[in-house]
Amino acid sequence: MTIFDSDEELVTTLSDFEPPVQIDSSFSKFIVVDNIPVAPEAKHEKLKSILVKIYSNRPGAEVVGIHLALDAQRNTKGFAFIEYSKKESAIDAATSLNNYPLDKSHTLKVNLLDDFSKFANFDESYKPPTREEFKPKPNYNQWLSDSKALKGYDQFVTRYGEYTDICWNEMYVGKPMVEKSSVSLTSSYVQWSNTGSYLVTFHPDGIALYGGKDWIQVNLFEHRGVQLVDFSPEDKYLITFAPIASDNPNAPKSIVVWDVRSGKKLRSFMAPPKEHFTWPAFHWSAKDKFIARIEQEKGIHIYETPSMNLLEDKIYEVKGIKDFSWSPTDLSLAYFVPANDPLPAKICLVEMPSKKLLAEKSIWGATDARFHWQNEGAYLCVKTDKVIAGKTKKEKIPTTSFELFRTHEPNVPIESFEIQYAIKAFSWEPRGKRICIIHGEFKMNMFVSFLEVQKSSVKLVSKLENRKLNTIFWSPRGTLVLLANLGDTGELEFYNTQDCESYGTQEHLQCTGVDWNPSGRYVTTFVSHWKVQTDTGFNIWSFNGDLVYSVLKDRFFQFNWRPRPKFMLTNKEINQIKQNIKKYQEKFDKQDEDDNKAIQHIEQTRLDNLMKEFLSFLQKGEQEYQALEPTRKQLGSYEDIDTNDVYESVETIEELIDIKTIVLKK
Repeated sequence: MTIFDSDEELVTTLSDFEPPVQIDSSFSKFIVVDNIPVAPEAKHEKLKSILVKIYSNRPGAEVVGIHLALDAQRNTKGFAFIEYSKKESAIDAATSLNNYPLDKSHTLKVNLLDDFSKFANFDESYKPPTREEFKPKPNYNQWLSDSKALKGYDQFVTRYGEYTDICWNEMYVGKPMVEKSSVSLTSSYVQWSNTGSYLVTFHPDGIALYGGKDWIQVNLFEHRGVQLVDFSPEDKYLITFAPIASDNPNAPKSIVVWDVRSGKKLRSFMAPPKEHFTWPAFHWSAKDKFIARIEQEKGIHIYETPSMNLLEDKIYEVKGIKDFSWSPTDLSLAYFVPANDPLPAKICLVEMPSKKLLAEKSIWGATDARFHWQNEGAYLCVKTDKVIAGKTKKEKIPTTSFELFRTHEPNVPIESFEIQYAIKAFSWEPRGKRICIIHGEFKMNMFVSFLEVQKSSVKLVSKLENRKLNTIFWSPRGTLVLLANLGDTGELEFYNTQDCESYGTQEHLQCTGVDWNPSGRYVTTFVSHWKVQTDTGFNIWSFNGDLVYSVLKDRFFQFNWRPRPKFMLTNKEINQIKQNIKKYQEKFDKQDEDDNKAIQHIEQTRLDNLMKEFLSFLQKGEQEYQALEPTRKQLGSYEDIDTNDVYESVETIEELIDIKTIVLKK
């Protein structure tokens, strides 16, 4: 408190209450749009509305004003000034909306107004550039040239407790060989990218990518509360999702699309309502060319990468659409429109971006469909659920049928086939023509049918009956399949579809997940603490069901093999290798034998050193005991010790007896 002794007047100014207002004299919120049409005064308002529509069609972009440059006759001069409410919106427009095709004669060019003053005052005096030291970028696929990878070993990541371990599967060692172990590397879980180049870790403020020889942090993507990540097929882009309760339509934050290498945010979207949300929120096309998501009953929003602009600036209209799916190898998609009295359901295959119709199938009474692509895109099998009339008019019988599209054949032939009973699981053989289906009415009595796509039909090859199985896991190389009963007794059946032979059955009680390694030689079954609280850990099996080793870990959460990049060999080249397998087998068998002997020698050396250390310790103790003999006599605690007692090392001799020879002599 201030006390005034006189009647002196208290003088105050505006600066006593708040700082003076700073006037922004820059033009950072303005852009200059060149190459607009030359138009008379009567068309000025229409031209303005077109420009506003184009340059406000970005997240958070708000156009405050627009000014057309005019000549003496009040015709436009071919350029205009646009003011935004934010500086960031102007920068985004200059980078994202430059070279916008208005029509065949006009491509709009965009520059920041501030750039004109910057270039007008540009210093034209020459300054030699400084020489920077060349630093090569890290090779994120370096692990493929590691000596262990060249021997056929694969990497995997495990999460248990607070630990994240990256290990090599050196199967002869009988345990994981840890390459890197970290504590609190992630706040929830980890995830490999599709090609195995990056490992994703999750944090409260976003996600981080790790890779390279020393597992350096490649990039950091700030997205608070992120929970889910989806990479494009070739790892060029990724999508992150954070469940934000209150989303601002002008600045959506729930779903964000990023450029992986640069770390640039390409575009963000609002998430649909919780009851309509599915993951992945967008579906990627082959070659990372497009992403798309459905708008129920209306059509498909297709966005081009990397601009993230809507294809042809409009929705691909398909009235009544319910679902769609991209081909894994071609720029084409299939969509389903359910039946609507009196019209039948439709399944259409469309080429993109031309939108050419490649094939169409009408199905009466179909109400739902599921798309199943073979991983090489050669076949599309669509499972359709439909209702047919029974014996009476009111009786409706639900049935299931399959529509097979041969997408790589001329005119895309379509065939239909049916499977009895309810379908529990469906899966294509990778790089093959076989289909595996689990079907039946009761959990204890399921059927497993193996079908093969032949020249003009789909033929049943083999069938397993009375199985308690619910899930299908194909080897990445095809032919071999693991059939499992997840979440229950953990029954496992290893099956060879080439010879229609079951290798045998095993059991992993309460098994919650299965993961094949990229080579198809080993498969892992694991029990995750997220679903089961006891006996958590993982087992690694050979392809024919032999247990390689088992690991139990308290609070074990996650196991994932590291993916390898796309297989570059064709089926013809793979078949040539299979035909000459004996030529290569001798070489690799010898290498495996040498590695096994080396590991055994190291282990035996370790055990021998431990035994020598133990015997040395005993002899040292004996010598100390004998040296204290006079002291013991003096204290009256003398015991008669035989000084001839010594410890000798015992050599174990193994003798092999030829049993056949003994029998013959007898």
